[in-house]
Amino acid sequence: MNVLRYALNKHPIIVSLTDARDLEKALRAETSVIILIQADISTLGDVVKRIKETDKLIFVHIDLMKGLKRDPAGIEFLANHIGIDGIVTTHANLIRTAQRLDLLAIQRIFILDSASVKQGIKSIQESRPDAVEVLPGVAVPHIKDQIESKIRQLVIAGGVINTEDEIMYILNNGAEGVSSSATELWTSAPDIKKRLKQSDS
Repeated sequence: MNVLRYALNKHPIIVSLTDARDLEKALRAETSVIILIQADISTLGDVVKRIKETDKLIFVHIDLMKGLKRDPAGIEFLANHIGIDGIVTTHANLIRTAQRLDLLAIQRIFILDSASVKQGIKSIQESRPDAVEVLPGVAVPHIKDQIESKIRQLVIAGGVINTEDEIMYILNNGAEGVSSSATELWTSAPDIKKRLKQSDS
């Protein structure tokens, strides 16, 4: 079992941190993974240090990174000098760079229509990330059959997910994790874990 699968089995809710003012809430959240969205290179080192103290996996959305080029050299800097565990990106070439540097890689795909589903699956099969983040997350149950037949990677649902019931439905229909920037859903993690155990029994 790889480290990301283990983390999601333990805590299926992923914290997407979009506002540095919510860092304390993120640190207290019952989660194993934090994705830093729109992280700023000037403060990233301190943020990563704080998160490391809680033993959570740290991902940076490299496409939205402030103050750092979205290229192999930028990823190498994050790996060797900042100490992140992985990246999130839509770019297949950056997935390969991350894996060469022994970083975990999550590839984001956007589902707009049937053509985007086919293109997303094709890209995933070529780049072979560790996990796929499907946006909007509510689309995951609608493409469950394609996911199960054509995607071997972990599937994470992100975006337009607003309630515990939606999270439960998505986790029971194609996704192994749900990423959210809604702080109220971060605090729902214990209830969701309890409901998942009940549904499995």
